[in-house]
Amino acid sequence: MEKNHLLDGTGLALQLTPDGQSLQAQFTPLVQRRTLEVGQLQEALLELGFGELFVPPEALEQLLQKCAVTPLGFTQRIGERRDATLAVQLSDDAMTATMTIQPACGGRTVTLEEVEKELARLGVVCGILYDEIRDALAAGKASRLVIAQGTPPAPGEDSQFISLIPEMAAQIPQLSENETADYRNLGDIVSVGLGDPLMRRTRPTQGIPGVNLLGVNLPATDGVDIPFAENLTGIACDLEDGDLLVAAISGYPVIVPRGVIVDPVFKLKRVDLSTGNLHFKGSLEISGDVCDGMEVAATENITVGGLVEAARLKAGGDIVVLGGVIGHGHAIPGRMVSRQEMAQLEAGGTVTVQFAENAAITAGGDITIGELAMQSDLTSGGSILIGERGGRKGHIIGGLCRAASLVHAVVIGSHAGVPTVIEVGVDPALNRKLEMVQEALAEKQRQMDELTKTIAYVQENPGSMEPGLFNLKQRIYTKYQGEIAELTGEKKRLQKRMEINAQARVEVEREAFLGAQIRIGSSVTQIEEDLTSPTFTLGEEGITY
Repeated sequence: MEKNHLLDGTGLALQLTPDGQSLQAQFTPLVQRRTLEVGQLQEALLELGFGELFVPPEALEQLLQKCAVTPLGFTQRIGERRDATLAVQLSDDAMTATMTIQPACGGRTVTLEEVEKELARLGVVCGILYDEIRDALAAGKASRLVIAQGTPPAPGEDSQFISLIPEMAAQIPQLSENETADYRNLGDIVSVGLGDPLMRRTRPTQGIPGVNLLGVNLPATDGVDIPFAENLTGIACDLEDGDLLVAAISGYPVIVPRGVIVDPVFKLKRVDLSTGNLHFKGSLEISGDVCDGMEVAATENITVGGLVEAARLKAGGDIVVLGGVIGHGHAIPGRMVSRQEMAQLEAGGTVTVQFAENAAITAGGDITIGELAMQSDLTSGGSILIGERGGRKGHIIGGLCRAASLVHAVVIGSHAGVPTVIEVGVDPALNRKLEMVQEALAEKQRQMDELTKTIAYVQENPGSMEPGLFNLKQRIYTKYQGEIAELTGEKKRLQKRMEINAQARVEVEREAFLGAQIRIGSSVTQIEEDLTSPTFTLGEEGITY
């Protein structure tokens, strides 16, 4: 019979039954009995070494209540030694096994061998998670813990279509150096050029079979080989990689199911602060206006349905403005307005507008203006045509018109004698090309002369240069010969084109007013009186009409 100082004077004593499996309390009535609380009795259990046994609190409460009312002694069972219990369950699909352990109360704990035996009874032969089992056994408890896991089959992946097109830049204002927001620069449209990679198609993959806990193999399906969609436009397959789509043209890429298309023309209503500046590979079609201060650039053509204000347009191809081109500022005789105030158009091809006022227009090809060019700076690598032949409209008033071969207008200048300069027979681009070719030719000839001296010296002094280096010098000499021949040919072609420009002329259908100036090549004539329907050409003694 175990006693404890906490039980002194209470009439209670605790002891195990002879088999050691149960705990008993023996009560002896006392005249001066000290009462106990449940917590004090539980503390006594711990001190006496019975803390691991299963002793429910309600059994202790019933014991103390009985002690308080009975005048007789008694012995009562209040606890027992319990072994841990093990339960293992297998899921219906035999892919998962779980374990629940009710912890031991002073009894025997669950062993690894018992768990393995139970798994074997259920037929589990693979996928056993030994680390998880050992951790749970060390803790002495578990609740629906996964202790075995099958491998599910992994189906093959179908062909995937992966876009290689960079996403649209965030449409946010760009900060300038002084930290002010520029609402014109909101970021470029996504556009692509010839040969740019657009989309990759992946090959389907094979499925990977699985296995359940019973060792049964689970089949897996293979991925499906899905081809690119048919009738995709503006694209081509890469010559060396049939699973890679590339752009066949410049333009606006659009992702579609199983592919991508490239639209050569990007369409929008107008260009203002809401759209920001536009830079596009391909052609742009703007149905409305291009507002002040905006910048529009395209590698191909630009078409504007409305007006172009004091903005800048640059096209690799043609520019067509169905409305007019009008910059700001009041032109002062003898002085053009500043470039910042002017509308600026630059095209590698032709430029066609209805009218131009305070505009700077540069075209590699012809410039065609339907009605009027006023205080504008026009430069054409071909002809400048103002107004329709035989029509009433077609005036050039003020500014400068510069064309390689022809300027045709209905009227040049005005009754007010506004200074108007017309210049033909000079192609600025041609002059620049000729200068560059001549400079390159002179530099290549200089290098050739130095190389000639080196080769001559080595030939006169055998052994003065390592043979491999000498062979390299001779190959470079041959390469220079070819480059000089090519540059000489280009120089002759450019000079020939400039001879053709000597046939340039200025045609005026109705009137050329006092104050206009005509330049053909290096010859200049000032119109001193109003002329009717003159055609200016270059004769032996200068400009004639």
